[in-house]
Amino acid sequence: MAGPPASVMRIRTDPVLFRHRSRVVIILVFGVLGLLHLKLAQLQVIQGDAWSQLAENNRLRRIPVPAPRGRIFDRQGVVLADNAPAWQLLVFPDEAEDLEQTVAFLTDQGIIEGRDLRQKFAARRIGTMAPLVAAENLSWEHVARVRAHQSDFPELSIVGGFRRSYPWAKTTAHVVGYLRRLMEGETGGHDDFQPDQLIGAIGIENLGEDRLRGVNGERRVVVSAVGRQLGMVEEDGAIPGRDLAVTIDTRIQLAAVEALGDNAGAVVVLDVNTGAVRALYSSPSFDPNVFSSRLSPEQWSEISDDPQHPLQNRCFQGTYPPGSTIKPFLTLAGLEEDLIDPQWSVYCRGSITLYGHTFRCWRRGGHGTVAMRRALEVSCDVYFYLLGQKLGIERMASWLERFGFGRPTALGPAQEASGLIGTPEWSRRVRGTPWYAGESVSVSIGQGPVLVTAIQMARAFAMLANGGYLVQPHLIPPATPAQSEFIPLDPSGLKVVVAGLEQVVSGSEGTARSLKELPVAGKTGTAQVARLPDEGSNVERPHHLQHHAWFVGWGPIDDPEFAVAVLVEHGGGGGSVAAPAAATVFRAALQSGPGALEAGPLDFGEGG
Repeated sequence: MAGPPASVMRIRTDPVLFRHRSRVVIILVFGVLGLLHLKLAQLQVIQGDAWSQLAENNRLRRIPVPAPRGRIFDRQGVVLADNAPAWQLLVFPDEAEDLEQTVAFLTDQGIIEGRDLRQKFAARRIGTMAPLVAAENLSWEHVARVRAHQSDFPELSIVGGFRRSYPWAKTTAHVVGYLRRLMEGETGGHDDFQPDQLIGAIGIENLGEDRLRGVNGERRVVVSAVGRQLGMVEEDGAIPGRDLAVTIDTRIQLAAVEALGDNAGAVVVLDVNTGAVRALYSSPSFDPNVFSSRLSPEQWSEISDDPQHPLQNRCFQGTYPPGSTIKPFLTLAGLEEDLIDPQWSVYCRGSITLYGHTFRCWRRGGHGTVAMRRALEVSCDVYFYLLGQKLGIERMASWLERFGFGRPTALGPAQEASGLIGTPEWSRRVRGTPWYAGESVSVSIGQGPVLVTAIQMARAFAMLANGGYLVQPHLIPPATPAQSEFIPLDPSGLKVVVAGLEQVVSGSEGTARSLKELPVAGKTGTAQVARLPDEGSNVERPHHLQHHAWFVGWGPIDDPEFAVAVLVEHGGGGGSVAAPAAATVFRAALQSGPGALEAGPLDFGEGG
């Protein structure tokens, strides 16, 4: 039997090799499928929320809902700060096809300067989906123009908001304050603050920030391709800030405005028993409503470069020589140190020579023989020159600091000045010169290196009225009454000083006799601004070199309620200028209290 032909080849199959190759193919297939499943799991499970959010952002727009700020009321319920409805313009940069066209459009419409808008774009955080607030407080004309071009600029959106409103404008500007924007990198101590957010800048707006500030919300709406809202999907409502009732009495505040008129100066009114601030007025003032909109550089320069410095709060930022208003406290110091008694007297000829220098009394003809009460009544300088010589600067400084001078009152604002009580140590450290004995004589009448604030003076005279308690001044009623500093003083000595201050008003020689129809006590002061070689009369000096005028006191005498400090910058004499101004304030204060609005209507007018 013949075998197969030689041309036919036999194919032999190796099962081991086949199985090996099959395994490789199966492993590769399952590996690819596994990777696909892992990627799907990452996209759908691990990153599902993120991709879902991105998908939603393609059709949803997140609109911030501003929280109304809490209103501010005075102690009688008069509104001091409110919210007015306003329109805001939002820009969603990620939805714009050409941001430069958007900038050009808004600039042409006079809504915002292109430079300012570009700065906003540059400062925007990378990756944020939040819109930019391009402009606030839009007029109806601007709102209409934007909406008329909505299809051309779908990235623009007009939303409702609030604008802070101050009905009393200049009357309460320094005490109520205004709002400012958070600076770059600033959080204000709160993690939920957003860039460009408004916070309290000064005054009660700043002190009550935590209560007044609400929590912003967010509204998610469906928008069309041209930016038109089609419907709302969800809203997280804003939480309004809490209203705040403060210690200010608008009736007294208005009287302070009237008292100063066109003069620069300060008026502070304190409750002598609690420290509640009933009035705090600094002149010249400013309109805080201008800060409710973004100021242009020109507007800011007009305010900040004003030579009258209207932004300075002269009540606790301005420091001034106290003049003769310091004399009651040095009298107490002399009594407490047993250096003098109420019968100690001196003879005033109109001047005295100490340490080789002649020191003059304000009355050139002199006062004759004066003891303690009359020295306060007529404000005899010679009496206090000799008292200052007895005390010496170290004891004077120590007692003045106990009475609250040379340190802030802790009213609250960080900008409060400490004032100055000069000492030999201060002179060496700051001036690099020794302390001269003649400087102690000057300090004894409130001149030389001694500076105080109006609120320090009001607090110190409140201490005289209430029997030795340095009250804590406050604008917002504390949850628990603040603890006053008690200064143990000999009651008999304090009684003599108080009697002398009553004579300042009611005595036949008192320097504040213009107040004699009112049941008040106090002290005038005429603080020299500069010593000129040829003194001449005060009115002959240039205005900026004329004396400051003070009156500080309290009333009613029988049951003290209010301490009033009035400072008139470059006003001249304390008795002729500051005392009549204080009379205006005292009349309003003595009419205030529960039901005081029944005494006469408040003029709500323009409030300025």
